[in-house]
Amino acid sequence: MEHSSFVTRFAQALVKNKVMKEPEAESFIQEFHDRAKGNVVSFLLEEGIVEREDILKALASVFDVPSYDVRGHFFNHEILLLFPQEFLEEHSLIPLEIDEDIMTIVMSNPEDEEALEELGNYVNYSITVYVGIQEHIKDAIEEYYDTDLITAEIEEQEEDNNDEEDDSDIVDYM
Repeated sequence: MEHSSFVTRFAQALVKNKVMKEPEAESFIQEFHDRAKGNVVSFLLEEGIVEREDILKALASVFDVPSYDVRGHFFNHEILLLFPQEFLEEHSLIPLEIDEDIMTIVMSNPEDEEALEELGNYVNYSITVYVGIQEHIKDAIEEYYDTDLITAEIEEQEEDNNDEEDDSDIVDYM
């Protein structure tokens, strides 16, 4: 279960951003604590209490970093290959881009010092951190590492290569 301090900070950010009023925030905090499990952001999304865009704004406010919606983003496979899948999943983070000597990552908890330190085991870039929705980050990681998709891409590439080779034997008569 998440620390109640984060839940409270998140609720305060939602109130500050005028997404909900104080009584509504107190009500959702109580309802969330009554469940006593899960992730507050997932809870709000599943219950339809708060829209994704408002959640991202509140996360940015809580962590004082920009937010990024990873849904629909096509991640650079070469950058993802710099990290083991387990590391990305464990820390709910995904590399977004590299610009010269700066790597931008999206993570669900920008206060995860262990993850930020461990990044140094894999890359030597300066790191810029954005915050994102944990569930969406994990979905993006899972999608990238989905063996069926990877296998399909490899087979498609091999098929394209075979087609090119087959075409080379054709003689054009005029």
